[in-house]
Amino acid sequence: MLVLLVLAGCQNACQTLCQTMADRADGCGLSVSQDELQSCVLANEEPTAEWVRQCADADEAVRLEEWWTCEEVAENYTNGAK
Repeated sequence: MLVLLVLAGCQNACQTLCQTMADRADGCGLSVSQDELQSCVLANEEPTAEWVRQCADADEAVRLEEWWTCEEVAENYTNGAK
């Protein structure tokens, strides 16, 4: 948890989206481990400018609730996409 708090100040939009998606999963009763969250953050260290723009557009809890049902979030994590 401390590692994520330290990284939070310098995250790009895609890394921030990792936390938003984890929060969405939590709201659906799913558990996202700190290791899974950190893995997502690390996997998004150097996204393209276009990907950052798309992540920024998607990083709203209200939008995620509209776009991602709890079943879709569960499927996303079950399939290993983070």
